[in-house]
Amino acid sequence: MSSALSFSSASLNPYYHLFFTILALFISGLIFLLSRKSKSKPLNLPPGPPGWPIVGNLFQVAQSGKPFFEYVDDLHTKYGSIITLKMGTRTWIIISDGKLAHEALIERGACFASRPKENPTRTIFSCNKFSVNAAVYGSVWRSLRRNMVQNMLSSSRIKEFRGVRDSAMDTLIDRLRTEAEANSGAVWVIANVRFAVFCILLSMCFGIEMDDETIVKMDQVMKSVLIVLNPRIDDLLPILSPKERAGKFHGFPHRKAKEFCPKPWIRQIGDVIFIPGYPF
Repeated sequence: MSSALSFSSASLNPYYHLFFTILALFISGLIFLLSRKSKSKPLNLPPGPPGWPIVGNLFQVAQSGKPFFEYVDDLHTKYGSIITLKMGTRTWIIISDGKLAHEALIERGACFASRPKENPTRTIFSCNKFSVNAAVYGSVWRSLRRNMVQNMLSSSRIKEFRGVRDSAMDTLIDRLRTEAEANSGAVWVIANVRFAVFCILLSMCFGIEMDDETIVKMDQVMKSVLIVLNPRIDDLLPILSPKERAGKFHGFPHRKAKEFCPKPWIRQIGDVIFIPGYPF
């Protein structure tokens, strides 16, 4: 019996040494980083609640038991119109005053025009940050913005899309009337208005009219994508997201996109775009 115990402890001994070696290296590295950070020149940030090491104010927000905006509103009462929150690896500056917001976003817009680093899922659905709402501020973003304004948001283009809007409003009225007749006058306003707006957006994107079933399917896919893109705690603390779990999670958007892909309508754009009098 004693020989078996001695053999077991002897076989586990290298693992103990390896574990404590890794633990010692981790603690030493953490102490080095914290000491280096404390010696570095502190940033001149707005006031805010003191945070914990590494996680900052992340757990304080989570343990408050309040919605985020209510928690921030209480902080504004205590610290003023502009506050700092350390949320894991990210630092948030939150402004609640209109004049300060105008100064930051308009008068000094170039300083705050870019965007923070995205998580891998958002990078996938922004075409590797090559969309107008995700691109880093610079020549690429300005080119994308100019293209969007000239081809979608200019006054002449808005006038040309009037037929699309009229068609969507007719569809909205028909759906409301049909639903009211079937439910004794009760209608689901938000769902029907969302459907009408989605009709307009799809017509502007693909240049063709789609049947109701197709529009509903594409709406469901977009809802799934938006849910996937919701902020998660591992966006602020990447150490909480193991590689295996992240790989499984980031495969979900691809599976949902494969269930219903608008490639047939993308291929039809080339045929539709040359129809005389068509607003696309």
